[in-house]
Amino acid sequence: MKVVAVLGHKKSGKTRLSTMLIRSLSEMGYSVASAKHVHHADFSVDQVGKDSWKHGEAGANPNIIISPTEIAVIWRKRTINSIEELKNFVGNVDFLILEGFYSLVKRYREAVKIVLVKNREDAVNLENIIVASFEEINDPDVIKLPEQFPQLLKIIVER
Repeated sequence: MKVVAVLGHKKSGKTRLSTMLIRSLSEMGYSVASAKHVHHADFSVDQVGKDSWKHGEAGANPNIIISPTEIAVIWRKRTINSIEELKNFVGNVDFLILEGFYSLVKRYREAVKIVLVKNREDAVNLENIIVASFEEINDPDVIKLPEQFPQLLKIIVER
């Protein structure tokens, strides 16, 4: 499994690039999983007052919600502490696209790291990563998106 981490400041295009990668890799026939880091401690995918929320409030852990087209598993009082743990959680896929997770990614050398920058100064002193931007930055070492997305995709697949 190749791990691709999309990193950058807020509003730098992380979600845009993540979805471009997921769509393109999927269209190429690869199996792709993704994980998005949310900084808000009070975030929950479950909705207050719904039956599944009531199950969780009653003590179900995990709380599994199954519909004809989706399965959601909600673990309370649990987090992921390493990329290896996340890979085991995801299972057998070709690519795992991460949006965020900077603290986990910096300890995981095998990840392909793409840092989205908004200006030339953000690109200074960065090593062992791919630097890209949706902004106009006159720097040959910064991959210009979306124009150079095919080149970025090739780098990711071949690494």
